[in-house]
Amino acid sequence: MTTQTQPTPEEKKYFNLYLQGIGYLNNVRTITRNRQSYLKLSVAAIQGPADSTDYTYFDCTVVGTEAKQLISHCVQEINSGQTVLACFTLSDLLVSPFIHQKSELRGQPGAGLTSNLLSVSMIKINGEVVYAAPPKENTSDADPTNASGTSEALETVETPDTTDDSEATDIGDPADITEDSRAAHHTA
Repeated sequence: MTTQTQPTPEEKKYFNLYLQGIGYLNNVRTITRNRQSYLKLSVAAIQGPADSTDYTYFDCTVVGTEAKQLISHCVQEINSGQTVLACFTLSDLLVSPFIHQKSELRGQPGAGLTSNLLSVSMIKINGEVVYAAPPKENTSDADPTNASGTSEALETVETPDTTDDSEATDIGDPADITEDSRAAHHTA
């Protein structure tokens, strides 16, 4: 007697790209699309030497459960212009093309970086740590989300200038993105 076994469905495998860093949180907003609400914010990620930093801007959809709670608790501080610094993990980096709607660049193509905010390991508001995730067993000083390893360098970093709507188009301000490109990247 021959026995045939049913083939087991293969488990899906994924290749993930994570971005870890530290930066300033700005412009928290809730976007509702197709009866679902998404929490979004902008991140000005810090990079480069501490005495000459540069910023890379990401428009993020907050997808991590704990990250949603943490950001929701800080909305007022973030949107009131207070300095809110966070160590974060992003995923699903995409370049989102758009057409400038404002300024002298009106009608010209542009691009912004979009991503999903997975987690936050530290939040500092106006220089005071208000949240620090419990340390992991295998953390090292080279880990960019390690708040204690970056605190000395952060003392010399200046907060990026906030931009008004006419300047924000250069960094892919979500208010400047056409509706078609907005729908291109969001998480259900």
